[in-house]
Amino acid sequence: MLILLHTLSLCTAILNAQTLQFNVFKGDDVVGSVRAMRSEIAGRTIYIMTSHSEFDIIWKQVVRSSAIAEYINGSLNSCSTSMRVNDAVRDSSSMVQGADRCYVHPIVPFDCDRNTEWTTARMYYEEPLSQPSIFVESVLRECPLTRSGPNTYLLTLPNKHTNRYTYLDGILQEIHIDRSFFDLVFRRVS
Repeated sequence: MLILLHTLSLCTAILNAQTLQFNVFKGDDVVGSVRAMRSEIAGRTIYIMTSHSEFDIIWKQVVRSSAIAEYINGSLNSCSTSMRVNDAVRDSSSMVQGADRCYVHPIVPFDCDRNTEWTTARMYYEEPLSQPSIFVESVLRECPLTRSGPNTYLLTLPNKHTNRYTYLDGILQEIHIDRSFFDLVFRRVS
């Protein structure tokens, strides 16, 4: 019964969602898209992000990702992520507030009891003014966030990779994903 209620509330959230769309660029080429959705229902805020990209790095890479984050009364209650490359799981994570079921693939489960207000999901919809760190759902850790220019923020992940977020009038415009072998840009289209 609990699973049915959760599924129904998730479906309602999707139907009532504020949706954002981003194109994914590798150089000058559009190689994919990102869709972000936010819905608020009775003190709960649900964020859902999905992406699909195809590009060549030595051979063809088809990358699909999904993330969901649920806030209750402004605090993160649960989140999960999954990234698949050519249909194989590359990364995944799951956290439920106060549960011992938290994990980041392939690490064994660990306790993740915390009070978190800012995650990367929230950054799609709000500029993180004065935030020194952001909870990154894919690694289930707080990561440092520094202002790198006017309305621009640099998020440094545990492996030292960086994501740069650029806002205009408080609205996210681009995310630069800087990696060793390639860089991607998520550019807002709606």
